[in-house]
Amino acid sequence: MEVALVRVTAEGESQRVVLAKDRTVVGRQEGCQLRIPIAGVSRKHCEIMIEGGSIVVRDLGSSNGTYVNQERVTEQPLAPGDLLSVGGQVFLVQVNGDPDEFDPEFLYDDGLPEEESKVGGDAPRASVPAAAPKPAADESSLMDFDLDDDEDEQPPL
Repeated sequence: MEVALVRVTAEGESQRVVLAKDRTVVGRQEGCQLRIPIAGVSRKHCEIMIEGGSIVVRDLGSSNGTYVNQERVTEQPLAPGDLLSVGGQVFLVQVNGDPDEFDPEFLYDDGLPEEESKVGGDAPRASVPAAAPKPAADESSLMDFDLDDDEDEQPPL
């Protein structure tokens, strides 16, 4: 079984990451298998486990929560087509290439938690260009999203 997360953005971009291990820790800390270095993501935010044909996400006590299909979860089975939101980033769960057709821009809006969509609707979102994964020395499944918050537009203090 091949499990992948497809990061979708408000700009309609997508980036696919195959989860190569049975346990993938998602967070901003170095050493996480899926590293998302932005403030909304906790050091160790959540973990995704693949066991016996099932996929489960478990929140690891994150500050901003882990959401599946806009609902905050502590532990939740994942299915193809589910939308996982971590720190304002939205991922489509893909299993063996299913779903194979999707609209990233629509999924991004549909995957944000309800309170973030309502309260944070006018808040600026990070601009997220497609980032190349950085492999670690021994970890072939380590992925690193270099997300740019467009802070370059402001002069340094």
